[in-house]
Amino acid sequence: MRRTGKWRWLLLLPLAGLALTGCKGTLWSKKDEVRIGKEVSLEVEKAYKLDPNPAHQQRVQLIGQRLLTVAKVEPYEYTFKVLDSEEVNAFALPGGPVYVMRGLLEMVGNDDDELACVIGHELAHINRRHAAKQVTRGTWASVLIALGTKGKVRDIAEISAALLQLKYSRNQEYEADRLGLEYAYQSGYDPNGMIRFFQKLLAKQKEGDKGILANLRTHPLTENRIWRARQHIEKLTGKPAQEAKP
Repeated sequence: MRRTGKWRWLLLLPLAGLALTGCKGTLWSKKDEVRIGKEVSLEVEKAYKLDPNPAHQQRVQLIGQRLLTVAKVEPYEYTFKVLDSEEVNAFALPGGPVYVMRGLLEMVGNDDDELACVIGHELAHINRRHAAKQVTRGTWASVLIALGTKGKVRDIAEISAALLQLKYSRNQEYEADRLGLEYAYQSGYDPNGMIRFFQKLLAKQKEGDKGILANLRTHPLTENRIWRARQHIEKLTGKPAQEAKP
């Protein structure tokens, strides 16, 4: 999931003229993704301060680490942090960083299953290398990544803006939902949490809640997406998807 908000100032920077050097039109290497993710995470934490509540940070870290027992991919360096923002959103950076907004934590309440499905979805974006694939496919005509000759990322502000505005393809969203459900289920969480989360998003959408705009802009909640999630839950559990928590 992606966000805008405090990143609008970054979008005013010139994005043209960046080139992908040394990659010859292929995906970034996984080591490139780790390096880029680390650099961009520094910019993220300048624009969005970390949530000062240690209980929030610990909760997200514990769920993330539990998901990694089934979802870890080498050589990615995963981190899980909460940002102090009222937006109902979460997002992942290439190579491992995962961020959850405080507003999303408040919306899911005490439902760790919902939160696990959200974090699992973001882990799937990382593990399936969706950001790198979008770049390789040329979907960012004016915002390709520049890798320096010494292996350092140049123009990090522009790169940060580009990554944080990335909109995944519909099929990538479906894949992230599917794998996120599997990660949650295989690590002991109830995959129906994703349906409950979707229902809360729909309710806020009907209320015109501005806090979910960034979420819906980059992760449109379509009926087909919800239907696919229901079908996969039934396949995983052998039972119909449930909207209410048992």
